[in-house]
Amino acid sequence: MIADYADNPGSGAYGDSTALLTALLEASITDACFGPMIDPETAALLQAQTVGDTVTLKLGGRTAPEFGGGPIEITGRVMWLGDGLVTGSGPILGGLQRSFGAIAVVRVEGIDILIVSIAHQMLDLRQFETFGILPQDCRVVALKSMQHFRAAFAPIAGRIIVCDSGALCTVNYGALRYRAVPRPMHPLDIIPSS
Repeated sequence: MIADYADNPGSGAYGDSTALLTALLEASITDACFGPMIDPETAALLQAQTVGDTVTLKLGGRTAPEFGGGPIEITGRVMWLGDGLVTGSGPILGGLQRSFGAIAVVRVEGIDILIVSIAHQMLDLRQFETFGILPQDCRVVALKSMQHFRAAFAPIAGRIIVCDSGALCTVNYGALRYRAVPRPMHPLDIIPSS
């Protein structure tokens, strides 16, 4: 289980960072799932496709590519298309409905990518399962959340790795471009002790 807290929509991040997905693809990780990638433009474009089609397109990184990476070109097979209405079954969303808007699942080199239109962090297994992705059967589950995913996902995780993709909600405040802050300022700068 790899949780990208820096691109967590629940913290106010854009949810379209591509850094973690790029790293998974470059490492040739397979038998994996990733989500959500918040990219309404791509999700809408994919609705004109048919399940089983092979597509090549630009994904993610549109809002602020300087935070977590710009769009990446992917080629994959469309696995699921349609409306992203989810009824939760876990400790946090049990019985509650959420909508991801128009969604698509595209399998790229062994990674099922959940592409959504409406931003929500991952809180419930049903946010994958409803769209044909079974995280409990994946070797690697990469998701965008900081803590709330744990209630539903920890029971299926062999190990949880929390990572910082460099997206907007990074805790590496020195990487953010503050302009109207007096300097030096902790934690943006290292302030020598006296």
